[in-house]
Amino acid sequence: MTVAARDRVYKTEGVILRRRNFGEADSILTVFAGREGKFDAVARGVRKARSHMRGHLEPLTHTRLLVAHGRNLDVLTQAETIQPFRAIREDLERTAAALYCAELVDQLSADRVSAPEVLDLLLVLLMALEQGAPGPVRHWFELHLLAISGYQVQLEACASCGARLAEVPTVLAPAAGGLICLDCRPRAGAGRLLAVRTMKVLRFAGTAPLEAFSSLRLDDALSHELQAALADVIRHTLEREPRSGRYLDDIARLPDRVWPGAV
Repeated sequence: MTVAARDRVYKTEGVILRRRNFGEADSILTVFAGREGKFDAVARGVRKARSHMRGHLEPLTHTRLLVAHGRNLDVLTQAETIQPFRAIREDLERTAAALYCAELVDQLSADRVSAPEVLDLLLVLLMALEQGAPGPVRHWFELHLLAISGYQVQLEACASCGARLAEVPTVLAPAAGGLICLDCRPRAGAGRLLAVRTMKVLRFAGTAPLEAFSSLRLDDALSHELQAALADVIRHTLEREPRSGRYLDDIARLPDRVWPGAV
């Protein structure tokens, strides 16, 4: 390979965040790589049955890539699967949770900004789901991704005045950046009153390793309040409802679902 050819191509590895059809047989993929950050690239002919890259470029796949610089879009020329996360795809709840987390990475990341810590975080989450962690581990991911992205939720003290919070039901106000003391409520904007045990779970999620958080046993009431509180924060941060959040809600309404026990 000549020097000029080397300048036109680069190797990387990352997770496929999403994929959409382009033309008759091509796809545009959004990739999150540690060194390059988030970027779009086109895979030529990948939707053809005989494409050698077809199985390596599915959403949520951790893939090693050879990419050529293009005039408008880079072009994926080779792909090799590192981890397909097949067990995630075989479980509806875990698939929904993984797609939701991938969408958050997509929406909270600027193009071509190196962020290896975000890729590491996403891979930790995907590996946990692959190994059987329950869907609510996404709440651990939400808090940690928000913190890395510059939107850390203040849970240890009043987000407005910094005062110590009493162990009583407390308002979480997304516009203020976290939990709000009684004195600051009138100027904190809209919020949601959280039970003490929900606050404790949020604090634990923000500091504990994922393995420790995934071992918590959440009853339905606690799971619902935790989901609603973080949905408020995500909605405020993104200034819209995540598309995959509706899919999560649909899964939650399915009959015969069983969450792990109770706190």
